[in-house]
Amino acid sequence: MNAGSRQRPIAVGALLLALVVAGCGGGDLGAAAEPDPPVGTPVLPDLVPKPQNNVLTQRVKGRWRIRFNTIIVNVGEGDFILRAKRTVRGGWEAEQDIPYSEEGAKQVPIRARLVWGGDGHDHWHVERVAVVRLVPLTPDGRVVQGAKSLIDTKVGFCFYDHTHELPSGLAEPRYSAKSCGKEETIVVGMGLSPGWNDTYRMRLPGQAIDVTDVPDGKYRLFTEIDPRGWFHEASERNNRTWIDIELERTGHGLAAPTIGTGPGLK
Repeated sequence: MNAGSRQRPIAVGALLLALVVAGCGGGDLGAAAEPDPPVGTPVLPDLVPKPQNNVLTQRVKGRWRIRFNTIIVNVGEGDFILRAKRTVRGGWEAEQDIPYSEEGAKQVPIRARLVWGGDGHDHWHVERVAVVRLVPLTPDGRVVQGAKSLIDTKVGFCFYDHTHELPSGLAEPRYSAKSCGKEETIVVGMGLSPGWNDTYRMRLPGQAIDVTDVPDGKYRLFTEIDPRGWFHEASERNNRTWIDIELERTGHGLAAPTIGTGPGLK
């Protein structure tokens, strides 16, 4: 049974509505309802990255960067729900809510960390939901073994229903970026519905890698979801994709055309 035909648990739906309403009311989600006890079987999300559909080069103060989009799609039947509460010491305790087929959800503690996005986002992020890294290729297109990776500078993800990517799932978004809270917030909640994607455009802070000191040649730009194994998913085998690019300095600047595309949603 796909996500479009499956009846969503009522208790979880009430929780999600509470998250959105609380977010619109100022970002304090402390009043969000707890889900009912789980009944039935787990209905897990499944997060898949899309290959970058384009890469642009940018020169700022004499430094060259490549800039790219990062897009995560929930292709599973379950919502990806994460909530976190601030501790008395100022840190965060995070949990993932696993919806169940009949009603309710199981709350599972996870090791995910939250960081403040004070780089222009101005809300809380979950650290390293996805990582983008650049590695060199041999002339025949193989990853150079043992080579050092260059990693993006993104602080983290405030994930929510950005674009309806697949035919499955709800027609309208359920989760809002407003639920990612403000700096003084003590409870935050984030979610990604089945069939929806979370998109970070290349113009946003952190969507870049500095390649000033990188020599010309072929490179692979990987996107990997949950590299630290924090989240519960239906499958971990589809958490990585990539594109291959070729860096070339010319009289007009730095070129970085795409020369190959890895697996995943296109």
